[in-house]
Amino acid sequence: MRKDSTKLVITFVVLIFLLIISISASILYTVNNYLDARRSNVPVFVFFKDNVTKDQAMNYTNSLKTYTPIKSIRFIDKSAALSDILSKLNLPKRSLSENPLPYSLEIFLKPKFAADQSNINSIEKTLKKSDLVDEVRIPKGLFTNISQTYSAFKEFSYALLGVFVLLEIIILALLLKIAYEKNLDSYNKLKLFGVKRARIFLMFLKQTFLSGIFASILVIIIGSLGMFFYINYVNIVPNYKNDILLSFGVSGLANIILSLIIITFLSLFVFFIEDEKK
Repeated sequence: MRKDSTKLVITFVVLIFLLIISISASILYTVNNYLDARRSNVPVFVFFKDNVTKDQAMNYTNSLKTYTPIKSIRFIDKSAALSDILSKLNLPKRSLSENPLPYSLEIFLKPKFAADQSNINSIEKTLKKSDLVDEVRIPKGLFTNISQTYSAFKEFSYALLGVFVLLEIIILALLLKIAYEKNLDSYNKLKLFGVKRARIFLMFLKQTFLSGIFASILVIIIGSLGMFFYINYVNIVPNYKNDILLSFGVSGLANIILSLIIITFLSLFVFFIEDEKK
């Protein structure tokens, strides 16, 4: 019974840490993706000179579609822009005798190009090179804030997961030490009968490794049920459903492998350290 209770505790600890780390990794991965995607939702505006014709503006727009940093581009007709402004201000269309607005572009950048200030400066210079362009408006402060938040959260993610893994290692080491001590009498008797240390270690490893395997099976079952419940009944952020599923699955599998490796090395460490004391 004492052996079984120790195995049960080890299984429970591995299970809890597998679930905590997998869920945490999934949440952190999704939030990181959200922050990364926000950079692609910050518009960059290009305003043409007043004397630029619509055909010239359209030709320039088409030429930018092959520009690598650009994710998407939208041409804004000055007539449509004026109508939109007057409509929002509840003003009649005859309020202005002529259209003071220029043709313009709304550009969205790819995340990796919006992540670095030097890239943004380079994009700004490229857009300003054209004689057709009068002004380029890039919210550099917003890009910088998003990048800083993204970097800080990424570092926090790694630190948090590192703390969880460290706690798992410490707690498992203590539990394995207890498991060894509970079986010490049996191991000593086996030594008296000439059983080699390596053979005894494999017996010890088998007990601890089986706990890890059982915990892994449980976390797969519980995780699958949890994801099924989340997708069908909760789904707080439907736009990131695939990210959550992917990150939970990948992190879960990675954590299972990592936990089994940790158990193996800790079992080896605990067994030979404790065995040397006796």
